[in-house]
Amino acid sequence: MPDHAFHELGDLLTKALIFGNFELYRSVFTLPVRFAPKDGKAYVLSDERALREDFDLYVSIIKLHGVTDIYRQFLGYDRVADGLMSVRWTTHILVRARRLADPFATRMLVTRGEGGWKIAAIESSEGHLNWTLGQAVVSPDGKFELRKGEA
Repeated sequence: MPDHAFHELGDLLTKALIFGNFELYRSVFTLPVRFAPKDGKAYVLSDERALREDFDLYVSIIKLHGVTDIYRQFLGYDRVADGLMSVRWTTHILVRARRLADPFATRMLVTRGEGGWKIAAIESSEGHLNWTLGQAVVSPDGKFELRKGEA
């Protein structure tokens, strides 16, 4: 997987989320897709309806916080198998020129499919995944924290 292909995939994912474009979002994923917090319990979105519900939650959280960009600092990738790569980055969620939350490690399992590389799984921080689901907030010092009563 050439570096530029990773950047293009990340840019499409960001554009879909920031502009609320579900068709674009859907185009970068394979189904089922797995989301996993590092060392936590994963969840799988098996169909387009579930992906849409997850997308709508994430977009509503982004809009609530005024997120203007998601910058992914590319760290590298590893070949897992033919047509399957594990891509690593540090993710920065931005509101204009400032970070909304502390940067966090992200890993994406991508597979070669129709139209290029597609996301098959994402491993992120537990706080970030909880935030995208509306179960966490960002503290004033940039930490993801569970909403009261969500623990």
